[in-house]
Amino acid sequence: MASQLLRSSLRAIARPSLVKGIVAPAVASRMPTVAFNVTRSFSAAVPRWSNGVVDADLVHKLDEELQYEKSNEEAGQPEFVKEFLEANSFKIEDKAGVDEVTLSRTFGNEKIRVLFSISDINNATPDEFLPEDDMVDAENEEDAVSFPVRASVTIEKDGQGAVTIDTVAQDGEIAVESVMYYKDGKLADEQSAEADWQRRGLYIGPQFAELDESLQNLFERYLEERGINAALANFLPDYVEYKEQKEYTQWLQNMKNFVSV
Repeated sequence: MASQLLRSSLRAIARPSLVKGIVAPAVASRMPTVAFNVTRSFSAAVPRWSNGVVDADLVHKLDEELQYEKSNEEAGQPEFVKEFLEANSFKIEDKAGVDEVTLSRTFGNEKIRVLFSISDINNATPDEFLPEDDMVDAENEEDAVSFPVRASVTIEKDGQGAVTIDTVAQDGEIAVESVMYYKDGKLADEQSAEADWQRRGLYIGPQFAELDESLQNLFERYLEERGINAALANFLPDYVEYKEQKEYTQWLQNMKNFVSV
């Protein structure tokens, strides 16, 4: 885990730039003073940059990067994904090219959805990664520090509305930030301007940390029963890294295809 995170965070440093420098064309020699030479066409002296000078080098470098990434890519679905889904009754919805991922399951008469994004790996600050001196040791430690992943948990009951819990998963723990109730369950998930406007006018509830401690504990146990637990907290950062790697490899392929046409 730590080695994968280090490789992702240092990708830009470890590899050369994709674009080589462009040498400026030589300055044209002084124009003759003979009158009939003034009307000479200079089209042959003007460099044609479009579809020619840099394209081949860029395609070559993109292909090098693509082959490097593919050589480190695991074929098929990783074992950690299979194990988590089998043990925790979640189904996963992961669309190529989309940075958001959804986990869903049922619990009694409840529909549970966990929404998270791979953008968290790019938004993590340097302080959220291991110091360089600790990286080697951390590779052999089970409790290596991970980056935080925000996850929105929605629990919906037909005809009874929905509850949305904003959480942060890190280092094997789920921290609750807020709990909000929607009388209309559609408002919890619907992505439209009207739904967004309605949500803005609703009471969002108190800060979770300000609740009575025993009430906080009961909310945490309520979530654990529904699979929002340590297993999920460990799974989310690993899956974010895995998906980000897939999307990066596909981005390289798309860019290579585009430039080479």
